[in-house]
Amino acid sequence: MKIYWHTLNPRLRGLLVFLVAFTLTQFGFFVSGSLAINPIDLLFGFYIGGFVVYFLARWGFFAVRVPFILPNQEATIHEKFRKNPGKRRPGPGEPAEFIDVDDADEELLDDDRVVGVYFNGEAAAYPLAALGVRETSNEEYGDESIVVSWSPVTYSARAFLAKVGDGSSVILNRHTHTVYNSPAMPDQNDSTFVQFIGRAITGSLTGWTLEQIPVITTTWVAWKQAYPDTEVMSTEGGPEADPFERYYANDRNGVHSLMPTDKRLHGKDVVLGVDIKGEAKAYSYLGLIETPIVEEDLGRTPIVVLHERASATAAAFSRTVNGQTLSFKGKNKNPQRRSGEATASGEGERSNYEPWLVEDTQTGSTWRAVSGECIEGDLKGSRLEMLNGMTGFWYAWSRFYPTAQLFGAINDLETPPED
Repeated sequence: MKIYWHTLNPRLRGLLVFLVAFTLTQFGFFVSGSLAINPIDLLFGFYIGGFVVYFLARWGFFAVRVPFILPNQEATIHEKFRKNPGKRRPGPGEPAEFIDVDDADEELLDDDRVVGVYFNGEAAAYPLAALGVRETSNEEYGDESIVVSWSPVTYSARAFLAKVGDGSSVILNRHTHTVYNSPAMPDQNDSTFVQFIGRAITGSLTGWTLEQIPVITTTWVAWKQAYPDTEVMSTEGGPEADPFERYYANDRNGVHSLMPTDKRLHGKDVVLGVDIKGEAKAYSYLGLIETPIVEEDLGRTPIVVLHERASATAAAFSRTVNGQTLSFKGKNKNPQRRSGEATASGEGERSNYEPWLVEDTQTGSTWRAVSGECIEGDLKGSRLEMLNGMTGFWYAWSRFYPTAQLFGAINDLETPPED
């Protein structure tokens, strides 16, 4: 019955609710002793019916529902496919320009946050101020087409190989609808992909999931030190600062307010999610502040999650290098920040950034925590394989991955040490 209701035309659902509310008001008048048809009672019934429909419409009760299957689940759910409220804001009119490090230093503060991509030997940084208003960037990395995206509402950075089953490329555009507050990005044909998980939920590609490639969110200074030859998306033509800074700092869970179903974290606590071979786990930034090195097996894969506090950067890597499983310990100081995740431009800026380095106990080699690059020792020149770590606000992650494990729940945390 519930599925039948969700698949009904939204206007028909609205009409049925109106009729039920109207009938109930008239029945109330009847049992109270008013047997005659009174125009005032009819008007009141119309008023109550209209008010109920309006209230439920604002809540999204009559939104179009789309069927899809959550990651690692089997049951099909019908979730709200909600249109963006208000007037659509136009994006920058000109294509994005990419600049070198020296020019980027003229546009960015050291602590401005960027989405970083290293793929096919090429590195590029996408400032949140630039990518936040564009939403997507369709790129070529070598011979591969990829799409880089950023959702400020769910605080999720994603990059995907822009290929589907028949080998054709997809181009993703700015969204007009959301699912669980995650942008539903239309392609150049008739399909729509949910940004949080890369899965098509409408059109001829429904059910197809784009292959993710690793990305991180970090600071400009941390990224450029790890990847000095990087290209950078210019903020020219858009805002100089991230326009969503106030949203990051307030308590609103999305454009369409969505309380987390799992109360182990607050709605806007940031997590790094990892999904390997169907086994998913989220690592809260708050938990990683206390324990910046987490080593375990996930999906039968030895992994390490590292958190560089100075840049509020979390990344997950495979611990296996050349067939050997490594264990790590910190090599230099990993200083505390004042917040679990600095999202605003310039917030908590550190004038003397020093990268956090870790050391493996098997060979004594030294590795960058941000990039997984070995810079000293027997394994110099090697790189830890970065995994598809998925950042996101907890209210969104807990909806898309409702049965996933969690590291760093609020009740598990000790009082964080002061700086």
